[in-house]
Amino acid sequence: MKCLYVSIIFFACNYVIWGQDLVFPVDEEASHVSGGNKTVITERIPVSIPNECPKNMLLYPGDGIKSAWVCDCRSRFVYFPMNDSCHEVYRQGPCPVYQYVVLPEGEAVPRCETNPCFIDGAVPFNGTCHLLGSADGPCGSDAVLGVNETTFQLECISKEIVPFVIIDTPNKICPPGSRRSTLGECKKLK
Repeated sequence: MKCLYVSIIFFACNYVIWGQDLVFPVDEEASHVSGGNKTVITERIPVSIPNECPKNMLLYPGDGIKSAWVCDCRSRFVYFPMNDSCHEVYRQGPCPVYQYVVLPEGEAVPRCETNPCFIDGAVPFNGTCHLLGSADGPCGSDAVLGVNETTFQLECISKEIVPFVIIDTPNKICPPGSRRSTLGECKKLK
């Protein structure tokens, strides 16, 4: 038993003493990891702080090794240089009536184009007009019509990854003095 105690104490002392020799590299020692002296951030996680950034922008960490933060457009929004603001693609935004913001493939600056559907939020897809994000659109029951966050082009997006699609409510409106049940039926209030 005495041998067991000595072994535990010996192990603990060696663990504590040798554990003190951990050293974390400084930026100069790790510069070869990112291919130069500049630290490369592969994923920027935004922070939302009220009144810190303009409308439709979030606070993102900067690219440098210092703690510089920059305001940048939310996902699915593009920077519109005409008025120094961010707007959602395929929505009217700063464009005149019956036009919407688009970012054509291969281009870096968005522009206004005529919306052939003439309704804000409605877009032409497969030859007909559909509302963005509608569950009963051209994409079937497992997907919704949305905007690809990388290419800013229209596509069917799986409902599993679409943000803010929680419940599909029926379009039926209940009359005054009634409430919709969880089954979608209008019931009179007692």
